Amino acid sequence: MKSNFSLLARIASEEDCHLKAEPIRWLAVCGICTLQRTCHLRRERLQNGRSKEQRLNVGQLDLQRESAKASIQESGAFLPRHIPEERYRMQSKPLGICLIIDCIGNDTEFLRNTFTSLGYEVQYFLYLRMDSIIQILRQVACMPQHEDYDSFVCVLVSRGGSHSVFGVDQTHSGFPLDQVRRMFMGDACPSLLGKPKLFFIQNYVVSEDPLDNGSLLEVDGPAISNVESKAKQPGPGTIHREADFLWSLCKADVSLLERPSSPPSLYLQCLSQKLGKERRRPLLELHIELNGSVYDWNSRVSAKERYYVWLQHTLRKKLVLSCK
Repeated sequence: MKSNFSLLARIASEEDCHLKAEPIRWLAVCGICTLQRTCHLRRERLQNGRSKEQRLNVGQLDLQRESAKASIQESGAFLPRHIPEERYRMQSKPLGICLIIDCIGNDTEFLRNTFTSLGYEVQYFLYLRMDSIIQILRQVACMPQHEDYDSFVCVLVSRGGSHSVFGVDQTHSGFPLDQVRRMFMGDACPSLLGKPKLFFIQNYVVSEDPLDNGSLLEVDGPAISNVESKAKQPGPGTIHREADFLWSLCKADVSLLERPSSPPSLYLQCLSQKLGKERRRPLLELHIELNGSVYDWNSRVSAKERYYVWLQHTLRKKLVLSCK
């Protein structure tokens, strides 16, 4: 009987120990699971954090690319864009009047051929006195045909002073070149307003002394400086009376004409060649190359044989002297 009680007591003790050990084992298992889950969550957060950071970086790169793309589109850089360039209308037939006044007689023939081939109606006059030059300029400025034509050209070849021409007159009082231009300004010649007016002048200078205004022949009122100071300023949207001029002036020493056989003007020859061979190119580009040809000549000759070219213009658009 006693042995039975001992057996029961031992079984009860073992069961009690077993019951006490179960919570401990369960807590240990739970602790391990919790620790594993915590590590797993940390790894997931770290991975998610890295992925998010990577996504942010990729997103930033995409935004930068879109921003750069937008900047390129706005600025037009690297993108082929055709922006039409405004040109003077050169479609009338003829293109206009080309007036040639040659008081030397060496250049008329090739100039006439050049401008006729370009599509101009050429009118030429040789060996004019100064009063005849003035009369013809006035008549041409008042011609009604300008209304239907797209441009005007004047080529003037003469002896003269620094700022004037003499014609065939043996005098030191000349006709101011500024007044030649003034005859074709918008207020004096409204039929050419807004149209290109081109002047090519070869002046063989007799004297480079400063000119006295009293020695110059005045036409149509006071000196041009006074006229300009009193001229009304153009309103918005209107074309200035001095707009659309190209004024190309070449000076050379008169001694070039005193040789047994005086050559044609190098300046006008170069101009004629450029216009004849490359008429589809803008006139200002051709004039730049003309300058190069003249300066190349000057580098190889004496001071008395040199040509000096001045270009002034108020052109507002690209100009190509060809309707073909």
